Amino acid sequence: MKRPPAPAAARLGVGLLAALGGAALSARLTGPRSPVTAIVLHAGLMRWSVDALPATQPELSGAWFRVRPGEAALYRRAGVYGYMRLLRRLGWERLRRESVGFTGRAALTRLERAGREAETNHLLIGSLGLLVAALAARRRAWTVALWHLLLTVVLHAYPVMLQRTLRARLTRPPSG
Repeated sequence: MKRPPAPAAARLGVGLLAALGGAALSARLTGPRSPVTAIVLHAGLMRWSVDALPATQPELSGAWFRVRPGEAALYRRAGVYGYMRLLRRLGWERLRRESVGFTGRAALTRLERAGREAETNHLLIGSLGLLVAALAARRRAWTVALWHLLLTVVLHAYPVMLQRTLRARLTRPPSG
């Protein structure tokens, strides 16, 4: 006899426990100061958030998502397009395009929503990364703090800046 699928909340709880458990196991195997532990935690939480956000179906339409004038230019000066080229070389853009199902101009609304979801996920996990870094620094675990701070910038801050830069391009009025 086939079991019915687990409710979304239960699946999300299991996913969160798996992410935290993976980080705990990594800390046990490689040590809490290992960059592997930090990577496993960030990657596990990102994987969890990819499922969690759509399951909660937030509106994602607040003022935060409006890109302010000059904001995209600031991100470009910070090197966000170089980061985008790196992601392309690594094959990440192709993977994202396939997962979002982007098929051209008709899918711009779906692409824009996916960008808001990705930005929200990165903000959430990046905030947690900063919290872990601050707690580690408070305990004078400088190596742990440094790894989480570095991963937060590379894996979360730059993706947020990239999403906002791309949204500025998607939402600007057509030039005429």
